[in-house]
Amino acid sequence: MDKRTYWATKSPLPEFHSIIIEHPAFDAPFRLVANQFEEVTLGGEVHLPAGMSIKQPDRQSDGQPKLTLSFSREQVGRDFKQQLQKINSATPAPLRVRYSVYLGDQVTPQITWDLFASDSAGIAFSNTAVSINATVDNPMRRDVGPIYDPSVFTGLTLL
Repeated sequence: MDKRTYWATKSPLPEFHSIIIEHPAFDAPFRLVANQFEEVTLGGEVHLPAGMSIKQPDRQSDGQPKLTLSFSREQVGRDFKQQLQKINSATPAPLRVRYSVYLGDQVTPQITWDLFASDSAGIAFSNTAVSINATVDNPMRRDVGPIYDPSVFTGLTLL
């Protein structure tokens, strides 16, 4: 691809990739913006800069969307790990991950994905990075039987 084709196809508008990680046990949600040098206000909230690599969900396939992101452990890893330790069985809620792309407008995102950290290898810590795999599958809704409704399950009304 030559320079002429690149600049003809690439939007000249500023582009921001925002990640918000939240859980009821956290003191406050983690708001990160990818590959910026200073804090950025997106959607009225201040996002911290973090160097990260993002593999966006595939929008063309029929499969389940999956977001894979990895950010530097040196920048926010310690704070993130301390907040994760606050999650226990008393707060049975999934770890929510919101990925948004802001294109030119810092108030309204162009694309937003609301995802959940997956159970298997959802969050992984290495010496240099924190990796998160998120899908649309809410782990709290798996293996849940139907709610008992006497109008539907009439067998117990005779007892």
